Amino acid sequence: MSATHSTERGAAIPLEMTGPAVYAALSDEERRKFDREFHDALHVAAVTYDVEPLSEVVRRWWIASGGDPAVARIDRDTVAGHADHAHCVPQDETCCRHTAFAFGNQATAIIVRFEEAFRNAAEEAAVTLDHLPLRYLAFGYRVTERLGPQ
Repeated sequence: MSATHSTERGAAIPLEMTGPAVYAALSDEERRKFDREFHDALHVAAVTYDVEPLSEVVRRWWIASGGDPAVARIDRDTVAGHADHAHCVPQDETCCRHTAFAFGNQATAIIVRFEEAFRNAAEEAAVTLDHLPLRYLAFGYRVTERLGPQ
């Protein structure tokens, strides 16, 4: 999902719906605001495993940088369509009953690996402003939880 952003010379360049691309398109003042909002939402994601507020920060600033609001809505709706088990977060064993049912004794190891991968991706996002690995992890966890062991 991308938009175009005009350079100082007036040439249009693609603007991906990612933190780094949005950040590059912003003024210094906007960058400070984006950075603060991004890191606040990243902190919430690191505690709750809910990446949607972080994605929403990127979407909102992407629109402010010239992105198409209709494309942002499609992105939001696509993510929401995959979030029917978003309530199943690893830190709450009662919410992971779906995973425990699917994987039996393997559930704890899967949750621990997910938490470690998510923590590493969150640390990386704090530096790179790239939220997509967190989205992929959260989505992958929900898909794995539905499919069970292969």
